[in-house]
Amino acid sequence: MKTQQPITIESIEGPEDIVKRLYELGLFPSLQIVVLHKISFNSVTVIQFNETILALNEEEMTCLRGS
Repeated sequence: MKTQQPITIESIEGPEDIVKRLYELGLFPSLQIVVLHKISFNSVTVIQFNETILALNEEEMTCLRGS
């Protein structure tokens, strides 16, 4: 996912515990997010949606499917 581009989440797929955590954080299909930047040797991605900013690790980011 490129930085500063809006991305619409199409689905969230992966291990059940991670998917559940992402939903609890407020992420869901049809939500538009923006990747702000990557930190910690590109292993953590900082995203924003609405007024919320989150830092997600690689495993969490791989569960987000979008375009």
